[in-house]
Amino acid sequence: MKVIILAAGRGKNLNPLTETRPKPMISICGKPVLEYIIRGLVETGNRDIQIVVGHGANNIKKYFERGERFGASIQYIEQMQQTGIGDAVLLAQKKFVPGERFFLVYADILFESNIFAKTIETYNLKLAPVASITLTPTIHPYYGNVSINQHIGITKIVEHLDETQAGSYVLAGVFIFDYTLFDVLKETNGNMQMAFEQIVQKQGLFGSIFEHEWIDLGYPWNVLDANRFLMQSYRHATIASSVKFDGNVTINGPVQIMEDVVIGGGSIINGPCYIGRGTYIGNNVLVRKNTSIGAESVIGFGVELRNCVLFDKVRIGRLSFIGDSVIGEDVEIGSGIMTVNNLMTGETVKVNINGQLADSGLVKLGAFIGDRTRVGASNTLAPGTIIPAGRFVPHHVSL
Repeated sequence: MKVIILAAGRGKNLNPLTETRPKPMISICGKPVLEYIIRGLVETGNRDIQIVVGHGANNIKKYFERGERFGASIQYIEQMQQTGIGDAVLLAQKKFVPGERFFLVYADILFESNIFAKTIETYNLKLAPVASITLTPTIHPYYGNVSINQHIGITKIVEHLDETQAGSYVLAGVFIFDYTLFDVLKETNGNMQMAFEQIVQKQGLFGSIFEHEWIDLGYPWNVLDANRFLMQSYRHATIASSVKFDGNVTINGPVQIMEDVVIGGGSIINGPCYIGRGTYIGNNVLVRKNTSIGAESVIGFGVELRNCVLFDKVRIGRLSFIGDSVIGEDVEIGSGIMTVNNLMTGETVKVNINGQLADSGLVKLGAFIGDRTRVGASNTLAPGTIIPAGRFVPHHVSL
């Protein structure tokens, strides 16, 4: 079955992480989100993939190329202007013929088991349009909240609910449609919500209930959620033969340590965690669970890392604490940096997202730092701090 992956969105609510990359190229545990999706599709035999790209298109093209490395055949469709999901889907119409069915997949989701296998199973039973749905404990701002009948037929899709309606099924970003979707989208002028409603009313749209863990990337702290989620699958330690331990190093629990990593004596590495290729961990470093360190990073003496995601080529100076934070690529953090990850009042941390305060729902949350930023020594970063890409924060010094 052919596949359309929608990967053109800007993802502004994920700033500063998406200022310099498309959302699907956010790297978690050594792989971009889009790679997990493509590998899941290939596992189920769906190798003919059309990716609609826009913001950061070259980033995606350079990494995936024609798809051979992943067992796929990948072609790219450019959406020059971000005019919506429906318009993105219509750009792919010429790749299909009447009567043909296909997967439609949003590129910002992660899943525990193979969501595509379950969706195919439901389609084969119903032989009608299918939407994967999942149960979430809170209102979801991006995927439509759905109502279903006793036959798992979707009866209603609502974009916005209030907090009293938490715990409903939501669209999980994976669908199987046939060619008639293009005709419906033309009738609705590319309005995807209206197209869904028309399909529900006239053709029927069935839910494929996905009962395993599922997550989407909506806000920066969801990267931390996704990181913990992926590390749940770690069952044992995997340490490359080229890893070098310079002295007594303690490894606890399931860790994944890639090639050519060097870890200094006195360091403690607690799993689950991930350490990317060519990274240097200095002496007496404490890596606490649910930490992901990207390739070619340098972690200085006495640093403590807690529940954080570091992209590639991050450099952290000695005696710093980075907790509940996401640090972009090629970021330099000076010595003695403190990310304060909680409020003294015990309240949940609110973050300024595009000029509006968004409640993370988390009582522990650190900082989010964009690519190529330099943070000088001895700075203290408040909970929920966002530093845009390429910024320079001077040393905090006393004269």
